[in-house]
Amino acid sequence: MNTKIYNILRACLVCCGISAALASCSDDHTGSINVGGECLVEELILNGQYAATISTEKKLIKVKVPADFDKKSDMEVTALRISNGATSNIKVGDHINLEADKNLRVANGDLRMDYQIAVRNDEALLSLFLLEGVKGAINQEEKTVTVSVMANSGIDLANATFEATCSEDAVCSPVSGTKGNFTEPFQLTLTDNTASNVYTVYVTLIENPVAIFVGEAENVELLNDEEKAAAKWLTANVQGSAYASWADMASGAISLDRCRLIFYHRHCPMPGTYNSFVDVETQAMAALPRMKEFWKNGGAFVLSRSAVNYAIALGAMPEDTYPNNCWGGGGGEGSDLMGDDPWHFYAYDITHPLWQGLTTYPGAADNAVYTLDNGYTICNTTAQYAFWDDYKTVDVFKERTGARPLGGDNTVSSWELPNANGEFGKGGIICFGTGLFDWNSPTPYTSVYHDNMGRIMLNALEYLGK
Repeated sequence: MNTKIYNILRACLVCCGISAALASCSDDHTGSINVGGECLVEELILNGQYAATISTEKKLIKVKVPADFDKKSDMEVTALRISNGATSNIKVGDHINLEADKNLRVANGDLRMDYQIAVRNDEALLSLFLLEGVKGAINQEEKTVTVSVMANSGIDLANATFEATCSEDAVCSPVSGTKGNFTEPFQLTLTDNTASNVYTVYVTLIENPVAIFVGEAENVELLNDEEKAAAKWLTANVQGSAYASWADMASGAISLDRCRLIFYHRHCPMPGTYNSFVDVETQAMAALPRMKEFWKNGGAFVLSRSAVNYAIALGAMPEDTYPNNCWGGGGGEGSDLMGDDPWHFYAYDITHPLWQGLTTYPGAADNAVYTLDNGYTICNTTAQYAFWDDYKTVDVFKERTGARPLGGDNTVSSWELPNANGEFGKGGIICFGTGLFDWNSPTPYTSVYHDNMGRIMLNALEYLGK
């Protein structure tokens, strides 16, 4: 009977997160257990004036101090009120170092509860600013934000929506997510108790972008989700970059005088041959004369998904050397199949500039390249070279295409082509046919390796446009 009662009690205590209290019971299950009290922290004051905000749910005791307070290494507990009958490892009168968070354990009978005491200086800093999805460059010393927007972006600067991310506890005015007039310097006021900063936002209209994401839609918001995510990454992370439609490119509405790289990421059902690509991508083909001129004058390209066929249109590859292993993606495969060790491919030469500075999976092969995370869902659209038919080996691939293999998995799914002068590097073309070069997940995930996508693109910009 005692055993049955004990097991029921133990199950209840485990559900409450206090099974450790059972350690005081004897092996014959006849010991007494005191769980009648509470382990709450009701008040904490440091240095006689800094009262804590207490979250029992988060087990967090947060104490805010002035922005210029620099005595966290020696703080006195001047008031501490806990549940009746409870004891704690910290007492009134104790001097403790709170440069780092400190554990406070409260015990009451056989109950235990651990809190973290965190002392935080008041801080009012801006960490991220987006204007209609375009990332601003923040200068913390001068408290300015510079946003570069294409002159023909379609953004109504007189009534544009902004998003501001601030430091912990800071309040932004006007409120993030509202609209403002950015045709003139626009001010944001951030406050957090004793801390206050005013940031001034300046919008610069781009007439001559240094990098361009090009697509079929009139503006970024009309792209499909995959292309939109890629375009917004470029405009948010490469200063002076912009979005342009193929119609803009064909008409000459967008200046290419300062442009170093064009990014063409086409997400659609995969045309299997170059002729199929030409039939489908009519707008891109209409801009081909200007794109050929851009490439011959030293401009570079990053082509991905079905867009890898554009390298043939530019004259960088023979017409009969389109990828032989292609499929369109449907969505849903990724989150089911990746698991804790996400999908990856292998670099042919891990010392290549493209693969530098990447985060890799612990214990993975030295040449493994990760771009996805556990829980990330990809459509898995792919345009690659499998080692069959006319491409029996990687050497045959190189001989037929004139390309240098960059990555794959018993395939060539990423490769580079030389510039118009026949040299690899500046002014060349990088093709990502791999389905793992993916920008948008419809399912939530925590980014560990997907940030490698941005690193690879920045490496490509440096390598091809230096």
